Amino acid sequence: MDRERRDTNAENKLWANPCDYKDSQSKPVIAPDQAKEIAKKLVVQANRTYEKTVMYSMSFAKKLHSYDSFDTLLSDWKSQDFLRSYSWLRVEGFPREMNLGQTMPDKYMEDLIPKIDEVLPGMYKGLKMIVAGLDTFTNKVLNGSVTSDEPLRENLRQTMHDVRAVLCYFNDIMNVRNLEIEKLSDSEIPTDLDSNMGILLYRDTLVFLKYLAQVFQKLYNLES
Repeated sequence: MDRERRDTNAENKLWANPCDYKDSQSKPVIAPDQAKEIAKKLVVQANRTYEKTVMYSMSFAKKLHSYDSFDTLLSDWKSQDFLRSYSWLRVEGFPREMNLGQTMPDKYMEDLIPKIDEVLPGMYKGLKMIVAGLDTFTNKVLNGSVTSDEPLRENLRQTMHDVRAVLCYFNDIMNVRNLEIEKLSDSEIPTDLDSNMGILLYRDTLVFLKYLAQVFQKLYNLES
């Protein structure tokens, strides 16, 4: 029983140590003046990952849900939440007004920046959850007839690694700003990530990436 408790409270190195530092318990030494450049790299990686991920949206809709239109699939799940359902993610960390293909108004971003250090820890844990969800969905959920569609599996697996690269830049920024990094234990990761939950995960991956890019672009601009 003790071993099971330790296992469920453990944190997978995929999201606990996204940069693959040799000593995952030690913070990397990063000069504060590098924060701006790291933010820009995060923006580039987030946008690139979004573009690569959205390219197979039609395949996702067709293979997993037998929909010919990804937009139609999304509309049927519009009222359902995945990432926004977690209480540790503040409303400002993933505003409900932020939807696929949209950005937040400049006024919203200007109001967000003064309290950004209060919001970033939850956003960071949210990105951890995206990595964990994609890993779980790809390796444990896609089975039966779906596993025969190896291109879709490989696309989702690559998205997980690409999002993890975004998490690495985010990790460095959290350390530069000396912000608390909350653990995401195995026991917090949903066990019901079936194909229905998969569409919510896929949708939130896309939307959250664009929101991250907008937030860190704003931070980059302010430091320029």
